Amino acid sequence: MAYHLGRILHLEFGLEAIAVRVGEESRENGIFHYDVRLPNIGIVEMEHQITSSDILISNPSFSNHFFGLRLAGRKLMYIQDFKTFTLLDRYFDHYVCVSRFVAKFVKTVYNLRTPVIPAFVETNPLSNRFGWHDRPAASILVHLKGDAILQEVLLTRLRDSVARSRPGVDLDNILTGASLPHDDFLAQIGACRYFVSLSAAEGFGLVPLEAMAMGATVIGFDGFGGREYMRPGKNCLTTSYPDTEGVAERLVDALEKPAYAERLAESGRITASHFGYERFRVAWHHQFRRFLKTAGCRA
Repeated sequence: MAYHLGRILHLEFGLEAIAVRVGEESRENGIFHYDVRLPNIGIVEMEHQITSSDILISNPSFSNHFFGLRLAGRKLMYIQDFKTFTLLDRYFDHYVCVSRFVAKFVKTVYNLRTPVIPAFVETNPLSNRFGWHDRPAASILVHLKGDAILQEVLLTRLRDSVARSRPGVDLDNILTGASLPHDDFLAQIGACRYFVSLSAAEGFGLVPLEAMAMGATVIGFDGFGGREYMRPGKNCLTTSYPDTEGVAERLVDALEKPAYAERLAESGRITASHFGYERFRVAWHHQFRRFLKTAGCRA
């Protein structure tokens, strides 16, 4: 998402954009498609080069660097989660939250009022070539994210709970994709009817929304932040952590009522269509236009 913010500033405001390199991912070896080639520098190099006329765009997970207090220039933070930092860097000039849940969190904890701009989803039609009825009847894809021990325990509990009322349900198909191209990642989702998310806490929950876009029936935890788009009983069958029994009940219900599950999947697909890139771009364009009014800056 940070790349797309820099991309908007570059393409729509004519500002120079530089990517700050954190890990090994690059335009050449990343899992996502980067259509604009940006020069990149490391964090230390950025700290030495940044000036008062620059803009720094950061995620909250970098709060432990204390950029707000230490670095020159204007600073904007896109708060995409509520658990990736110990203490939020409150010395930035402007903040935008990814969901109303995150916005309520930072308002409660930090007395910080922020606008909300949800994340966006993009899917490749080639990855979404199977209709709901074209997928295997009981095909389930399980999404695990977060603490590995917790996820293993939750999955074991879910298997036991489901087996009591519907033996033989296969919950061994685990979504993979940490190093896969994003289109291949989406293709896994688009090959199954049911998508079960056991991610307990998310700032937004992009993957379940991608599952909706791919036409799967979304079941599991809402991750709290997923309430931005999840409407249980209307476009999904979700509950909140730690209601593992509730997840099991909803999964069994979906398996036993395929026509109902298909209707939920279609409603989910419609929901996801409202979270496209254009909506994201327009909202951020307005934010940047106001942000840039206060000073002449370059990105």
